[in-house]
Amino acid sequence: MKVLIELSIEHYDLLVAEWHKAPREYAILKNSIVAQDPATNPDRRIVKILCDEDEAISLMNKAITVYPNVAGAIGAAIDLARKLDELFRKYNPYTPPWRHRST
Repeated sequence: MKVLIELSIEHYDLLVAEWHKAPREYAILKNSIVAQDPATNPDRRIVKILCDEDEAISLMNKAITVYPNVAGAIGAAIDLARKLDELFRKYNPYTPPWRHRST
């Protein structure tokens, strides 16, 4: 399952500066795009990171000790992705059996 994490530029810069020596997390962060945030302010830019669930969990666990606010945003993105995945599996009659996760 993919997770879309959205961070402010300020939070992103803090994580990149902190994790420049952590190759796995740094690579995940650098695989991102910068976009405008039309919901709050068109002049405000945000960073969007699309990654796998295990990568998002790794980022969250590492952020908990350094930047708890950022960890909360990553956790919220993981929760949203899980809810959407559950809804998709529930209402999509064409999901092949091998796609269903065992609980």
